[in-house]
This record gives sequence, C-alpha cells and structure tokens, in this order.
Amino acid sequence: MDLVDYGPTNMNGLHGARFLKQALRSNISIHEMDLDAKFEWPRNQYGLVFFLGILYHLKNPFYVLESLAKVTRHAFISTRVAQFSPSGESIENLPVAYLVNPTECNNDPTNYWIFSGSGLARILDRAGWDVVAQMRNGNTTRSDPASAQGDERAYLLVRSRRADIG
Repeated sequence: MDLVDYGPTNMNGLHGARFLKQALRSNISIHEMDLDAKFEWPRNQYGLVFFLGILYHLKNPFYVLESLAKVTRHAFISTRVAQFSPSGESIENLPVAYLVNPTECNNDPTNYWIFSGSGLARILDRAGWDVVAQMRNGNTTRSDPASAQGDERAYLLVRSRRADIG
C-alpha cells in the first residue's frame, strides 16, 4: 500500500501520516510527491485507489486523473462541487470548473478548481473514467465554490477505460 501526498501543501507536513505508520507498525510506504509537477506513480498498477479530497487542490487535475487512469482499474474519488457561482448563476448543468482566488475557499491558497457536477463528469470522461456509482452530500440544494455554508461534496466510484492491468 502506498500513501502519496506532498508535505509543503499537507496541513501537517505529513507528520500525521508518519506518526500513524509508526504507531500502527504499518508497512505502508509514504511517498512525498508534488502532483502538480511531472511525476510517476510509485507503482505501475494498483487494485484500488482512494483519491479523497485532492482534486480541488491540484493546479492540473486533468493530468493527474489521466495518469491515474493508466495505473488502476478502480478509484474512489471525492471532491468539492458547486451548483451555483458565488454571484448566484447556475453552473450545475455546465461542464465547468470555477477557479477560486487564494483566500476565497476556506482561506486556503492550495484550493484551485471547484467543478460543477457536469464539469466533474466531463473531466472524468475525458481522462478515461466511467462513473460506476456516485452520491453527494452537504449543501445539495444551493452549493457554491467559496462559502462554508455552500459546501457540497461528490463521492464517486469510477472505473478506468485506460488501465492496462491483467
């Protein structure tokens, strides 16, 4: 099992992951990788990937989703989504992503793209994924990309069309 994260943008610099590994006497491998730079996954194939709460922190989510689709058949993905722009226009049925400013979303400069539901479906499809199952929670009636009260999350099980795994 591999854990991939990037210390400079991780809220505790990966100290929590390292502490848990030691406390649980785990064999997990911790890989500090910048997914916004050119990278290679630690392995050529995975059975299942948990990609939780990462997508909106990436500058280039398409590249990461496409490269991930080549090394695993299935993934659980979660990310923040939005139905409305901060000024109130509906974006749910538009295949778009909203680029937040550095302080707009939780005052966190590592947040970049908040997808509409249609935008998330489109990027997953273009990157080589089929959605097997999905659910959403949080503010499922009037979510937006910036406010705390407008927080909505999508949870998806996806299957790769690109994985060359036996």
